[in-house]
Amino acid sequence: MSEKIHYEDNLFFLHMEIKTLLNGLKLSIDKEYFASSIMHRIYETDRLLNLHYKLLKDNPFLIRRNEFLHTLQKLKVQFSHLIEEAAEKKEFFPDGEQKNFPDLKRKMAAHLEDIQDIRKDIHDNLEDDPETSLSSREYSLLMQAVDE
Repeated sequence: MSEKIHYEDNLFFLHMEIKTLLNGLKLSIDKEYFASSIMHRIYETDRLLNLHYKLLKDNPFLIRRNEFLHTLQKLKVQFSHLIEEAAEKKEFFPDGEQKNFPDLKRKMAAHLEDIQDIRKDIHDNLEDDPETSLSSREYSLLMQAVDE
């Protein structure tokens, strides 16, 4: 693995991948050419989303972590929507690929659980971060400075 992870660009790329797959499912493309590729890309996107979430969870001191978690949360929502769209177009996928849908539904449920965990993590981080909130004493000092 690389020494430095480019979260912002990686997450942007994943956003574009999900968007491309969603748009592809809306088109009248030939399933014999694209169905297997789309299914493979869905699984690869799932793997990369999970990898980035694990990296962010394991690095609580990362600068801009909350921002990246928030972006990842939105990506997981979009990815869940992608799985729903693919399930609605189940007939697009050949029988061999349709067997993957129960597994995809489980993956979607896991992403929805992650979304709740991310929300809680961001909320907890904001409460614990002394730079994002003022103590009552600091607030009083600031108000005194304004009154003078």
